[in-house]
Amino acid sequence: MFLHDVFRLSNLMQGFSLLDTAQMLRALIGGFDLDPNRVLDLVLVFLEIHSSGPSTLINAYLYLAQQLCLQASLTHILGFKFQHFRSYKAPKSLCHLVSTLVGAGAISLEPLMPHFLFSPQTLADHTRSLAKEICETARAMGFVSLSASAVNESHKPKLTGCVSRAPDNGGHTASPPQMFDVLEAFLWDRRWYIAQPVLICLERVGTIPVCNTACRQALISLAHCVIDSIYITLSPRLLGLAALPKQDEYRSRKSMSDPTSSQLDVVLEPLCCHLYIYMAFDASLMCKLARVVKYLLKSKTRQVDTDVAKRILEHILLPAISILPVNPGCVFELWSAAKLLSCRERHLFYSTWCGRGVERGGIGSKNFQVTLSECNAGCDARKVLKRVANEKKNFKHVGRALAKIAHSNPFVVFRTILAQIESYDNMIVPIVESLGFMNPLAFDVLSYMLHQHLADKSRHKLQNDGINIAHWFQHLAQFAGVFYRTYPQVELKCLVDFLLGRLEIGESLELLVFSELLSRMGGCGVLEDISETQIGGLAGGEVLRHGVLAFEKASKKAVLRLQRALCTTETAIPLLALIAQQRGFALYRGQLNHVKLIGQLFDRCQAVLVQLVDFLSGCKEHAEIISLGNMTASYLALLPNLQTLFVSPLRVFNKFRYCSFLYRRCGLNLKLLFMLRGHL
Repeated sequence: MFLHDVFRLSNLMQGFSLLDTAQMLRALIGGFDLDPNRVLDLVLVFLEIHSSGPSTLINAYLYLAQQLCLQASLTHILGFKFQHFRSYKAPKSLCHLVSTLVGAGAISLEPLMPHFLFSPQTLADHTRSLAKEICETARAMGFVSLSASAVNESHKPKLTGCVSRAPDNGGHTASPPQMFDVLEAFLWDRRWYIAQPVLICLERVGTIPVCNTACRQALISLAHCVIDSIYITLSPRLLGLAALPKQDEYRSRKSMSDPTSSQLDVVLEPLCCHLYIYMAFDASLMCKLARVVKYLLKSKTRQVDTDVAKRILEHILLPAISILPVNPGCVFELWSAAKLLSCRERHLFYSTWCGRGVERGGIGSKNFQVTLSECNAGCDARKVLKRVANEKKNFKHVGRALAKIAHSNPFVVFRTILAQIESYDNMIVPIVESLGFMNPLAFDVLSYMLHQHLADKSRHKLQNDGINIAHWFQHLAQFAGVFYRTYPQVELKCLVDFLLGRLEIGESLELLVFSELLSRMGGCGVLEDISETQIGGLAGGEVLRHGVLAFEKASKKAVLRLQRALCTTETAIPLLALIAQQRGFALYRGQLNHVKLIGQLFDRCQAVLVQLVDFLSGCKEHAEIISLGNMTASYLALLPNLQTLFVSPLRVFNKFRYCSFLYRRCGLNLKLLFMLRGHL
């Protein structure tokens, strides 16, 4: 009873100093021949009870425990307490007691780890077995087993790839691992400097701590606490659009409100790396982080902060979309940050996001939850595409269903779409019309996947006869023209740069894609067999030419978008030169041996050159796009000199005389138009 009274806070605070209390404890141990370990156990019990109390009381109990000089027994006493809770979950107060003692330096965590229910290696083995089970389920998804009975199929559990079905407790079905309970206490007590080495140790052996629900929630809460000090200056709360936080909370965060503070690379980035794709469990955290990344990319105050923002966007935010439930608002926030980057940087990020493959191709190289989510999305996308029909009523239903899947897994949806388009050209128009509900991020991913499919070296672009172009390449070229004509807001410059690079190495077959873009998006078609009436119509204006030639009229937005991509001094001149050189490549440097194919390529070079010159001559009225100060400036003035080209004057004249003539005629017509306007 004496010992119980000594440990009461009222007695401790009503006249007993810490030194007197410690001396009294030692006197009681010696006077009554008490077990020192039992006395230390009682001190720990009271410390555990008051672990959430004021800091002065906690420090008092820590001082009493240290004055007993039993640090060697402290770890074993705590270990016996954890061994008592092997059959059920350890109390939170005990885990917070360990957090308090480790934070105070009284004990270290390594000697205590053997007393826990599961060792880190055991946790890693459980995680691997869970990953293997989920990967096998994902691999078998979409296959129909004819030998399986209906009873087994009905009782088979259906796993989904959404975040609500993520594995809990790291794959354990028994009581939660005590290591995760202690880690959760570290995180809730905001002892990041202790929790981070534990996280690194567990991840290094193969365990995924964020699979545990409690650890994940604690880590997300800590991430909110860190990011709020940065996000407070960007929040709509400052505009009065939402309720302000509490006054004391706001004051405590005001001192850390600089978005370029060292927290980004010291605390926030490691936190996000440990959360990885499981950040999708909290959409508000993803939106906050996306807005912070957008601010850092837009401000460009420090290169270090910009690099941190790019790494977070590339390795955490974009991959986390794969297991995010349908949330268009969160996806739009990510796109508002990603669109600040250049097209090449975004495509590099998409390459990291896609990885080595999607669906079954990503098994073993991606997180098992991402693989399961992609396989589910692939099955759903194929089911939706079976309902595609050439009817306007069908477009909306199919488009909404595809957009719902593409919000989280655009790579899976567009991979399935492009695979079907490569086989069936009659699906191009219905599918393009069904893409109206896609978000901008999904459209940008499609533009990346399109030139990836065009650059596929595993398939031949010629048929087996070696004469005709393969059907899959023709269908992709047609799809590119129809897609960019229908949705001109999609980035086109990257595709143009890709085609320029292919033409530079002598890939003359890529001219087919340019021809489709110019004819469908730019409205500049070419007829091989032309009548006298059509020849006469070419002498008139744009309306007469389109009426006589019966070409499909392109929208003004599509034409303007193509003009901004092609009608520049950095693109138009190299493109004209490369197209003019393709005839020489096809005749002398190409690897094509069939005469008929060489003749077809020779004619296509001439046809595409005519299309391009016709389109560029129409762009002469938009001189502000091509950045020419003088509206009557000729095409010849833009050409480099002969020493730069390293070619003979005769070859230059043969290649560019047609272009020069058209541009000179266009300049004279424009000058005459200005003179007439001046007289009027």
